[in-house]
Amino acid sequence: MIRFGARISFVFIVPALLLAGVTGAQAQVAGFSQLRDAAPGKFFDAATSAPSAANGNQLNIGLNTGSDPLTFVSTEFRASTQAFTNRMADDTFSFVVTAPAGFYVASLTYTQVGTASTVRTAQQNGNSQWTVAGFPAVIGEYAGNPTVTGVVDLTPLQPSSVPVSITVSLFAGPSGDITITSASVVADIKPLVAPRDGTVGGGIPQGAPGGGVNNPAPPPPADADDAGNRGRGRDEDEARRGNQGNGRGQGGRESGRGSGR
Repeated sequence: MIRFGARISFVFIVPALLLAGVTGAQAQVAGFSQLRDAAPGKFFDAATSAPSAANGNQLNIGLNTGSDPLTFVSTEFRASTQAFTNRMADDTFSFVVTAPAGFYVASLTYTQVGTASTVRTAQQNGNSQWTVAGFPAVIGEYAGNPTVTGVVDLTPLQPSSVPVSITVSLFAGPSGDITITSASVVADIKPLVAPRDGTVGGGIPQGAPGGGVNNPAPPPPADADDAGNRGRGRDEDEARRGNQGNGRGQGGRESGRGSGR
């Protein structure tokens, strides 16, 4: 089982981002592929999503700007009651994270930043959730500022490749105005330290805590001398059983003769 964590980023700081040392594992760069979003032309923008120039393990998720040329409605990831805006804004962004050969994706951190109306009577709500390696989790639900952070620990799986799907939904009621201004995902890459089960592109460590896959290699062949000794042992046992049977038969015949006399 993998572990999810979620917290409000303006209250808590992600400890993983405060590490000062740079190790060989951190120097490795993950690959981000199959970038897609469910609402092309508005909200999330897969076309402008790209790794950060400062950190190759950080994927900056693109956001649309401007307005639709036909309807003049805003394409920003924003829900508002103002003219030419969307009362509801929701989109799903999906991608695949792949670690370099000999490494695995140890954890993923999603950071979402936004703003919301501070008017006392404003009504605005939102929800952020994701599915990582097939495991769904809610990152955060908010009735105001949509700034949240989610962390998933993938160490128990040690995957070389991870599919990720992130869904964000916003809604604005009377006087409401809520906007996503940035979103990103940071991958933590670590070296593999345990033998794997031979699965192409990953697998489960052998002898992992709480289970794991046993080594599928066949047992070593028996030594020829041992096999011969086992064979001779069986022959000697059969010979002894035969001698015991003959002794019992002879004893019975002698007893019979004595009685007749």
